[in-house]
Amino acid sequence: MEAIAAWALQFLDQHAEVAIFLVLLLEESGIPMPLPGDLVMMLAGVRAGEGRVHPLLALLLMESATLLGSSLLYWLARQGGRPLLYRYRKFLHLELDKLAQAEAFLRRHGPLAIVVGRVIPGLRIPTTFAAGVFAVPYPQFLPALALGASAYILFFFLLGYFAGPGVLRTVEGFHFPMRFVAVVVGLGILAAIYWTLRQRAHLVSAEHQLPERSRLETALMAGLLATATMALVLDLVFYGLAAVGQTTPAAALFELGRALGQRLGVRPFVVLVSGIALFTVLHLGWAVLYAHVERWLPEPDWLGGLLFALLPLAFSVLVVLPALGVGIAGLALGQGLLPLAGEVLRYVIYGFCLSTSYTLLSRARSAQPSPTKPAG
Repeated sequence: MEAIAAWALQFLDQHAEVAIFLVLLLEESGIPMPLPGDLVMMLAGVRAGEGRVHPLLALLLMESATLLGSSLLYWLARQGGRPLLYRYRKFLHLELDKLAQAEAFLRRHGPLAIVVGRVIPGLRIPTTFAAGVFAVPYPQFLPALALGASAYILFFFLLGYFAGPGVLRTVEGFHFPMRFVAVVVGLGILAAIYWTLRQRAHLVSAEHQLPERSRLETALMAGLLATATMALVLDLVFYGLAAVGQTTPAAALFELGRALGQRLGVRPFVVLVSGIALFTVLHLGWAVLYAHVERWLPEPDWLGGLLFALLPLAFSVLVVLPALGVGIAGLALGQGLLPLAGEVLRYVIYGFCLSTSYTLLSRARSAQPSPTKPAG
């Protein structure tokens, strides 16, 4: 992971404005990133202190990215997380009156709770998610989000601005191992909750009779979850390989990006931004297709998901990789079957997460999402 972090820091150094916006936008949307957001904020302050980026522009980019990304996560939590919580609460031993009390508290003190949650490290993303789940009205959520985010951003920005590169080197030394441990623990907890729900609710297949709009929304949410999970697991794989001194996969990936940029005559950050956008759109498209064919796939859902994943895997191996100039299955990279193994791993994760997430969400959204109608 040190190779990934070093490359990401280099990217931030060379393309500060675009990188600052992109990293924070994705992280605030709930997509795990190699670099934590507060480190990016400090780096922005360092670069501003060196005169390499205008301070007001950096602050505006960070605030804009935070508002956009958090708004997306809020929507996902409200449309998907809320039905999940109320539909499966009994399997998690959550009492309805306790949920009602929590929701009433957050609605009464929502703005203050959101501001406080947004300024505490580690609670930024959970605060946004909770606001969506408990249906804090968006007109209340947005100003509180802006206030809390501004305070958080300004603190780390000024820390980098006045302390300079020294504080960045100090933080880098322990931030990445801590992030690795936190991601592993968080992923383990989510996996345990997820497995408990599936077992206790006896979930083996999705709800087929959904209105088309609900089917599309559910597909997009499941696709985002599957894509984020896939990125997170691969992130951890790179961490693990780097820990044992194996950086070949990460180096090959970055070399591919540089080579593609040179061949197309564009800067590397253009390749990165375009690649992330196309990557996300493509996987959301596969999710929409899955939602319309899953009823004909074999059960249980995960088996159908793995079978479906053969389609995007074949498209990647036979179309995408050759189009990038690395040959069928990436053989032109000179890494043997390693690129093919990576693609197989990617789509095993994607197919499993897409199918099981779609089942969980579709079953929840087919029922009444909560005992009260959300306000706002």
